[in-house]
Amino acid sequence: MNFPQRVLNSLLFFSLVLFPIPLLAQSQSASPPRAGLSDPEMRGKGLFVQRCSLCHLPPQEIKPKMRPSSGPVLVGLFQNATPEKETALREIILKGSPRMPGFQYGLKPEEIDDLIAFLKTLNDLSAYRNGL
Repeated sequence: MNFPQRVLNSLLFFSLVLFPIPLLAQSQSASPPRAGLSDPEMRGKGLFVQRCSLCHLPPQEIKPKMRPSSGPVLVGLFQNATPEKETALREIILKGSPRMPGFQYGLKPEEIDDLIAFLKTLNDLSAYRNGL
């Protein structure tokens, strides 16, 4: 399989499994940020900042001299996630993808649970900006 075909297959996978909601609709979300995070969500937030934020911060949050975000912005993507969507997310976190490293040797199962709990709290860009 050549490189362009692998990229196309990856994009198709992400668009069908992980991103079924239109990207435009998420930026217009009016959900207020949550007042407080539970303990697992706080631990997940720490993991997100440490392991994920370099690639998954919104482009406007990155300083001009730094490279642009290389991964999708995760705001609103996992709010009210189905069990199937959570399973797919867990698999991508563990195994990675052509553009993302896997964390199966760097994160414990309970840390992945915490990370997913935090990702579910990212309802809109204001929560993303104020929460990190």
